Amino acid sequence: MWWDAIQQVLIPEAELRQRVQILGQAITDDYRGEDLVLIPVLKGALVFGADLARAIALPLTLDAVCLSSYGHQPVSSGTVRLRKDLDDSIAGKHALIVEDIIDTGFTLQALWRHLQARGPATLRTCVLLDKRARRRVDVPVHYRGFEVPDAFVVGYGLDYQGRYRNLPFIGILHPECFQEAPPAQSPPCRRS
Repeated sequence: MWWDAIQQVLIPEAELRQRVQILGQAITDDYRGEDLVLIPVLKGALVFGADLARAIALPLTLDAVCLSSYGHQPVSSGTVRLRKDLDDSIAGKHALIVEDIIDTGFTLQALWRHLQARGPATLRTCVLLDKRARRRVDVPVHYRGFEVPDAFVVGYGLDYQGRYRNLPFIGILHPECFQEAPPAQSPPCRRS
C-alpha cells in the first residue's frame, strides 16, 4: 500500500484542523473591517489555503500564484520560477500569502519581493510548516502553524513528485523513496 511510504505521522489530522482554526481566528481578529486577499501558493498550499479560507470569518477574496523551486528533487534548487501570477490587482489591499512550508526561505523571499512591488496596503505571510533548521535567508512569518524537523514531509497538500498531497496528515517520507526510478517511471514508494 502506498501509505507504507510514510516513515512517521508527524502531525495528525485532528491537530492540523485545530491549528487551522486557531490561525483562522487570529487572522479574523487582525483583519476585521479590512479588504483581505488570500494568496495561496500552488500547488502545495491548496489544501491548507482552502481550509484556512473557511476558518476566516470575514468576507475575503482569493487569488493564487504558482512557483517552482524543487522540480523533481527532494531539496530546493535555489532557483525560483514564477509559473502563474496573480489574476487581479492587490494595490491598496491587505494581502496574505498562504504557504505550505518554508525551509531555506528563498521561495518566500522571491514571492515577497514580487508581491510587494504590486503596492498592497500590507503584505503578510501565513505558513503551515516552518523548517527553521534549513533557513538561509530571513523572511517575515506573521502566522505560523507548526515548526517541523529537517525531514522530507508530505501530506495535506505537500508532495513528492506530485504524490501524497491527499494524505489527511503531515508525515515524514521514508528516505529510500528518493532513490526510486526517474519521475516518469516511478511508482509510489514501496517498502518491504
